[in-house]
Amino acid sequence: MRRLLEALLPAANRAASPDYTIVFPPTMLWANHQRPHHILTQLARHHNVRSIFYDWTIREERHEGGRLIVTKKAFRSRLHRRPLVYYFSIPEKLDELERHRLRPDLLVFELMDLPEEEFEEWKQRLPEALERADLIRTTNPEITDYLRRHFGASLGDKEISTSCNGVDLELFDPDRSYETPPELMRIDKPILGFYGNLDWWIDWKLVEKLALLPQYQVVVIGGTEGMPAKIPSGLRGSILWIDKKPIAEIPSYLNCFDAALYPFLVNEMTHAVDPLKVWEYLAFGKPVLATRTRFIEARADLFQLIDHGSVERSVVAALASARDAAAVAARRKAAERRDWRVIADRLHREIKAALAR
Repeated sequence: MRRLLEALLPAANRAASPDYTIVFPPTMLWANHQRPHHILTQLARHHNVRSIFYDWTIREERHEGGRLIVTKKAFRSRLHRRPLVYYFSIPEKLDELERHRLRPDLLVFELMDLPEEEFEEWKQRLPEALERADLIRTTNPEITDYLRRHFGASLGDKEISTSCNGVDLELFDPDRSYETPPELMRIDKPILGFYGNLDWWIDWKLVEKLALLPQYQVVVIGGTEGMPAKIPSGLRGSILWIDKKPIAEIPSYLNCFDAALYPFLVNEMTHAVDPLKVWEYLAFGKPVLATRTRFIEARADLFQLIDHGSVERSVVAALASARDAAAVAARRKAAERRDWRVIADRLHREIKAALAR
């Protein structure tokens, strides 16, 4: 019936139909602005694609010429134009297909974190997701290797596409002028800054050591996403805490950082993280004080490595690097190779090829 109705539409309306509709199910809020947000935005911005992001708190917003729809009614058929692509990152989101009687033309499963630690429960449904998905993608070779080692039977002969994270170069543009945020105006010493979700994966003891250095100001921007705070109480007096900010405001804060922080614990899960914030830091040419995950060590020339025994020495080296024009240029160039548009273009090609098959 739908195809009949579409055939009766004026030719101009038919020509305006998207190449496909891609739907991301209820997983995170639009305000979080993680990988799926960037991917769907770029697909809507640069391709003839209708991108639908399900946020259970938003009635409906339309962006990017109306092709990007943020809504809590994402599964209403009036929003869909076939082919329909279901793009999910948590195995349990397969249940949304039955709950809403969705019959997508393509299932794209993208595993963005290692199913360990707090994500260990994903293992129960992971075989089903791998077996049912038409396209399987990961964000880090460590995750790809993990799937091959532990879930080879579910994968069979399916390929895994590994696609890195990136940066919105239009938003994180160091050549623009930025006003100093009011919270930072009175700081008269170098700022060591961090932004992101505040949770167990941060090495809070390392942050505490940084905060105890009196000649610097540690600034932390973020929220606990409704989870119990896991921040040591003794830290609260020596750090400037700023609540979570919309992504559009983050560049003005980052612009004020003298050095940026990536103080993650080092474990199996963080080895497999391709951190968005790091590429945003580098886009501004900022020196990044980073712990020794395998991801960081593989790119050690871009970072100032830090551990519990080298805190003050590492900060001094990072701040010196901020004045090194060649080092700043190298960091910016590395970020330019991680443009979200290029990353989304690759997914678009994979989806088009899979739909054609």
